[in-house]
Order: sequence, then C-alpha cells, then structure tokens
Amino acid sequence: MTETRVEQPEQDERALVLAAQRGDRNAFRALYERYRDRLNNLIFYTLGDAGWAEDVLQIVFIKIYKGLPGFRYQSSPATWMYRIALNECLNQQQRRGVAHVPFEEILGSGDELDRTTLPDLAHADRERREIIGQAVMELSPRLRAVVVLKYVEGLSYDEMAQVLDCSPGTVASRLSRALRQLEARLRPFKRVL
Repeated sequence: MTETRVEQPEQDERALVLAAQRGDRNAFRALYERYRDRLNNLIFYTLGDAGWAEDVLQIVFIKIYKGLPGFRYQSSPATWMYRIALNECLNQQQRRGVAHVPFEEILGSGDELDRTTLPDLAHADRERREIIGQAVMELSPRLRAVVVLKYVEGLSYDEMAQVLDCSPGTVASRLSRALRQLEARLRPFKRVL
C-alpha cells in the first residue's frame, strides 16, 4: 500500500510562489485567490471605502506580481503581501487624505448574528459600536494599524512586526499605547459600553 503524502500549507504556498516566480499564471491566480479576501480586509479597514479598497487591491496585486521575481523568503509570503498592502494604503491616504471607517463596518452591526434581538438592545449595540469605532478612528494611523492587524486580522506579534517593518517589541508598545488611548477615550462611556 502506497501512502499519499499531503503537502504542508507552507510547502504548498512556497511551491505556488516559486511557480509564479517562474511565470506560471495559474500559480499566480491561485495566490490571488488565496490572499484576495485577506488583503481586501486589511485594505478596506485601513481606508474605509469599499470602492477605493477594490481599486487599491488591484494596485497591490500588480505590485505583488511585479515584485515576485525579487521575493527571497526573508519573510513569509503572507507577511510580504500584507506589507505591500499596508504601504500602498499609507501611500493612498497621503495622496487622498485619511478616511473615516465606521467600526460597525469592521465588526458588523450584530443584527445579522441574532435576528431576535430586541430593538432597544440592537440600538444600544449600534451605539456601542459607533462609540468604539470613533475611538479607534481617533488613533494615529500607526496605532490604528496594530489594532486592525491584531483584532481584525488576528496576526501574531511577529507577523505584525514583519508587516509593519519594526520589532515585536515596538508592536507590543504600539498596541499597549493604542489600548491605553482607547481605554481613556472610552472611560466616559463605561456605563453605556
């Protein structure tokens, strides 16, 4: 009986990147399919506009395609792509100005999770999300980026450090500062939240 070897996700990803680097369009399409939604999330949450995010996503994938021949595995492909996306978002924001991202766009309104929510509770939940969203949007772009990467994308400190091109200690410091600022901004609403 012959055993079938199942490739590890990292090996599969590496094989796709190597094939794409050799010009295999199907491999690049597979990378696009694998990372499109993840990168779109980061871009949307950073920019706050769905149409703008779609445009930037296309720019990001063009940059990924052009940059693939020079990718040397100094980080994971995912981290490399997140960094390209975040850098492009920062470039776009500098050109266009920073947009507001309603926090309910990040977390949802909650209504879609429980259709039986009482109107008063749904209203209170929407208010809570608005207050939190406003507090997050008042953070500096650097602090907002660590909040999104940690709590929306679920990246580890090491992954965030690679994306942000800084040390894990700097990531921890920024996240700590962001949480302190959020706590200070949200303290007056403690009873509401």
